[in-house]
Amino acid sequence: MTIGELLKEYRLSQNKKQKEFIGQIISPSYYSKVEKNIHRITASDLLALLHYNDISPRDFFTRLDQDDQFKYQQLRDFNDLMLDAYYNNDKKELEHIKSLIDQSSLAKKDKQEQKLLVDGWLESMKKPDEDPDNEVRRKIKEQIFNIPNLNEAKITLFCNFMRFFDLDTDKMIATQIINQYQKENDIDIQEKILAIIINILVFTIEQHKLNDIDFFIQSATQIKTNPDLFFYKNDLLFFENFIEYLKTNNKKALNNCKIAINNFGLLGMTEYGQQIQLFFDKYRKNR
Repeated sequence: MTIGELLKEYRLSQNKKQKEFIGQIISPSYYSKVEKNIHRITASDLLALLHYNDISPRDFFTRLDQDDQFKYQQLRDFNDLMLDAYYNNDKKELEHIKSLIDQSSLAKKDKQEQKLLVDGWLESMKKPDEDPDNEVRRKIKEQIFNIPNLNEAKITLFCNFMRFFDLDTDKMIATQIINQYQKENDIDIQEKILAIIINILVFTIEQHKLNDIDFFIQSATQIKTNPDLFFYKNDLLFFENFIEYLKTNNKKALNNCKIAINNFGLLGMTEYGQQIQLFFDKYRKNR
């Protein structure tokens, strides 16, 4: 819930018109747009409104914070469900998540954004011989570039849907992200950087462009391994060694690939391990 929406809720609970609610604190035309989330209200005007209407600032901001936390948790839960369905190659579950989003208490705009992400994941799971949904891809890319800075939200979107860009663009954006966050110790950021680098390695194998990737591999190895990052490090173990094998026919690298695939099965990620095995068989055969 936004500040404007919460102000409107308090106003309606007091059975007041907008002019009655704002007094002489703020112009009616401006306040009307505050409630519609078109304009922002200054901190001083907000506090004046709360005092004028006998609303406890503490209660107001506590309510606002609780709503934001609940929304944030809902978004995280849906993101986790999408990732789990993607890694298990479960298209039916992704379609089911759409219905869960519709039934949630999220705002209409948030629901639309979350359902677009589901469509993005379904698009990512298409096989090369399937026709792409260019409109979904366009909307996803537009959403990424509408975020002004390389913040965590933009990194997450880019990481999840790198396949919608060409390899050179992926490398360019990935390099910017790594340079900006290479000294970051936050686990969530480190996870995303590793995932981005792994995607780069996947695309280089698929497109048979195995050069100019040393920067990405070195950047990944500089991130220390810990339990939270083990999955990504095991993924990196496979793709780094597979590239080494494809370039040099190194038997030790080939063995390391088999160890990494086996690890996925041992850790209970059977479906994902099978996908990696299929990837391994396909591109080893085409070597």
